[in-house]
Amino acid sequence: MSCTFECKPPSPPRRERGAALFLVAALLLGACATRAAGGADQAAPLKIEVPKDDLDAEVFVDGNYVGQVKALEVPETGPILLAPGIHRVEVRKPGRFPVQRTVTVDRSQRAPVVVRAELLEDPA
Repeated sequence: MSCTFECKPPSPPRRERGAALFLVAALLLGACATRAAGGADQAAPLKIEVPKDDLDAEVFVDGNYVGQVKALEVPETGPILLAPGIHRVEVRKPGRFPVQRTVTVDRSQRAPVVVRAELLEDPA
C-alpha cells in the first residue's frame, strides 16, 4: 500500500487574497502612469564630447556603467536619455584622470546635456 501526499502552502483567507490582488493592481497601474508621465518624451539625451583618442573611455551615470563614448554616438546603442533630476556623470579611462560632472535636467528640457571631458594623463 502506498500513500501520496501533496504539499501545498496554506491558502490565505479570502480577504487577504483580495487585498493582495488590489495591491498588485495598484502597483501596476501606478507604474504605467509613471512611465507615461516620465517617459522618453520628458528625457534629455546625454552627449559626451572627448578628443578622438579617448572615444574608448567608459561612461557611468549615477554610478551605473552605460557604455563607451563611441557606443553612445551610434544610433543602435545610444544616446542615453536622462530623466528630469540631478545626475552624476563620470568618464573614465585607464591611465587618465577621471572626469566627473553633476548635471541637472529640467522637466521642460529637450536639448541634449553636453559633458565635455578632457581626460588628462595620469603621470603615475
